[in-house]
Amino acid sequence: MKIHFLLAATAALAAMPLLADNHVLDCSRGQSLGQALQNASWGETIQFTGVCHDGVTIQVSALKLIGKGTAVISSPQTTLAALTVNGAHLVGLSNFTVQNGLYGLHVMGGSGVTLSGITSTKNAVSGILVENSSSAYISNTTVSNNAVNGIDAENSSSLSFTGNITTQGNTAFGLDVGDSSSASLSAATFTATGNTLGIQIGLSASCFITDPASTLTASNNFTTGLTIVSGAHMVDFGGTIVASNNGINGISLFSRSGLDMDAASLVTAASNGQDGVHLEELSSLNLFNTPAFSGVPGVTTLIVTNNAQNGVSALLNSMVHMFNQTTITSQGNSIFGIQVDNGSSLTLLQSTVTGNTTDISMTFGSRGEFTGNSIGKVSCDATALIRGDTGVTCPH
Repeated sequence: MKIHFLLAATAALAAMPLLADNHVLDCSRGQSLGQALQNASWGETIQFTGVCHDGVTIQVSALKLIGKGTAVISSPQTTLAALTVNGAHLVGLSNFTVQNGLYGLHVMGGSGVTLSGITSTKNAVSGILVENSSSAYISNTTVSNNAVNGIDAENSSSLSFTGNITTQGNTAFGLDVGDSSSASLSAATFTATGNTLGIQIGLSASCFITDPASTLTASNNFTTGLTIVSGAHMVDFGGTIVASNNGINGISLFSRSGLDMDAASLVTAASNGQDGVHLEELSSLNLFNTPAFSGVPGVTTLIVTNNAQNGVSALLNSMVHMFNQTTITSQGNSIFGIQVDNGSSLTLLQSTVTGNTTDISMTFGSRGEFTGNSIGKVSCDATALIRGDTGVTCPH
């Protein structure tokens, strides 16, 4: 009887996906990451290596999943996410690749995850999708060559970025923040390049650059670098935004959207295929810095140079407004340095608008107020109103 019991126990142990040396699960040895996660307990740490050919799910909170060496989760089919986190909190994911799934990583059901050292690539929809009131803290992560979006946040979810983030070569958006979701950058270097559209903040979503240590680069994308649309809003509090060498506009604001630049922030939109900064449909660009309130000395600065059409275009009742320690430099643009049309308004302070084909154009009920600027050629029609130091009276 004892012999039969020992034989049965030995056979059962042989059938189990035992951990390799140093408690690292090795998918190359036939061990199952999916089974390990299914049996995981609250607060457990699972380390793994090798290429795991299964879509896996985490549903237990406070779990840590850590890759060692070459660690890859590769979905067996493009209808399944490579890794799903559903309804779990305090989940830590680090140092592995997710690929070949519907999504590389799908965070859902109010989950909360922290990502570090993750690569998500070659997925059928998005590299990382965070939805349904979920949150993701993301650092030192690369998302590339996905069939739709790189990183996508939807349905009142949140993204927090720190460290180095790259989203590259995705067929639609490098980063899409939509449907009342939010994104923030803190001590982050975020780069969106080689996507069809670099970054979209839309559908009442928000984005906040929190500090001077953060840089957001949306350059060399096929269409526009950064788009803020449909009631969305972005605040740059002392950080740097670079939107250059994009196929259409560097930065676009549409449909009652806004970009606020504060605390000596710097935005550069140069060498784009159309406009550096383009506003339409009751959208607004606000530049301001009051050091007594922001706590940051210096000048909030917008630089728009060498764009194939205009430096800044404000159309369809949009607004460019400047207050206190701010400046705009608009030079070398092929048509207008600043264009204001169709009921839009421009407040221009302490700025340089020179060396464009026409430096400032005011048409069709537009309004301008100018103080302390260096401006070259100003053009306005009979419906425009201008006051200040341009040397030009409008209407003529």
